[in-house]
Amino acid sequence: MKIYLTRHGQTDWNLQHKIQGQIEVPLNATGLKQAAAVRDKLKDTKIDLIFSSPLARAMDTAKIINEAHNVPIIPDKRIIEEYYGKLEGAPRDASNTLYQVQRRSFFKRYPGGESYLDVCARVYAFINEIKEKYPDKTILVVAHGGMSRVFHSYFHDMENEEFVTYGLDNCEVAEYEI
Repeated sequence: MKIYLTRHGQTDWNLQHKIQGQIEVPLNATGLKQAAAVRDKLKDTKIDLIFSSPLARAMDTAKIINEAHNVPIIPDKRIIEEYYGKLEGAPRDASNTLYQVQRRSFFKRYPGGESYLDVCARVYAFINEIKEKYPDKTILVVAHGGMSRVFHSYFHDMENEEFVTYGLDNCEVAEYEI
């Protein structure tokens, strides 16, 4: 089994370094171009199924990529971006000390949100299920930056600092083999 993982295309909040989480923020013009570039990059790659976060920025990216494949797109809420609770919409930079401290606390939930352990539980369950159901398929997963670090941690041992700093850029593609 092969899994390709990509992060959705760029949004204005990515440019503004805001925490998006589960807030609906649409792709911007650059994000649409990035999705088209991934479509073109993967056009000759065999893909049997696409799983996508149900958030529009991921689904729209998946639909653009799927123009070259015409396979089922299955939304799955287990790969929705991490829920940052009260921090959604806040800056994602050094000025947000709560965010900087919280993101290194794997067992602690963001105020009103999820912890990394919560997110790992749902994403690992998703990966285990697709491994079992589709062992001979090539799957594309379209998700988020936070999901990229959790996916990577499933396949690779990571130190804590490596985990919190790892992430795919918008429309970057990672490949995993099972």
